[in-house]
Amino acid sequence: MFNFFKKKGTEIKVIDKVVIDETAKLKAMLDLWNTNNNTIFIFWFDESLDKAAVYFGNQTTAPITLLTAREAATPQITGKIPVFGEHFPLRNKEDELYSKLNLETVQVFSSLREPLFQQFGGDKIIQLMQQLGMKEDEIVEHAMISKAIKRAQEKIETKVTTDLMARSQQDWIVKNYTF
Repeated sequence: MFNFFKKKGTEIKVIDKVVIDETAKLKAMLDLWNTNNNTIFIFWFDESLDKAAVYFGNQTTAPITLLTAREAATPQITGKIPVFGEHFPLRNKEDELYSKLNLETVQVFSSLREPLFQQFGGDKIIQLMQQLGMKEDEIVEHAMISKAIKRAQEKIETKVTTDLMARSQQDWIVKNYTF
């Protein structure tokens, strides 16, 4: 009934790295890869992966491993550092993949201009951050940000009855999220 003695599942630590602009996010990801080219990038949506492929292709001739979440499997990431290029709107779906990949810590790069953030006042946050002197390409990383994203995802979960596939985060929100 209350599960007082039930062992709590191991929670995966999510480290969110948030920037204002989408291009700044991709640049930060490329900078990470330049410091450790053992990094692979995983995206939930095809459109995001396509944008990253174009950006990285214009910046370097070196091959950078980009995968969609549905392609990601333990053998592909063994010995690599998996980094996510966006959040999925549903936290439980993220947690399922993180567990399947045996990840203890996950880095996720996000832009405040992404549709997920726009559902929860992203424009107001951008305005506030700019008033505080944050630059477009400055990375913000804090546990409070990760908790706020998690709460937003959990709020979305309460309003979603189906999980229809979509090519982009915006398309997913339109198809699945009832306001």
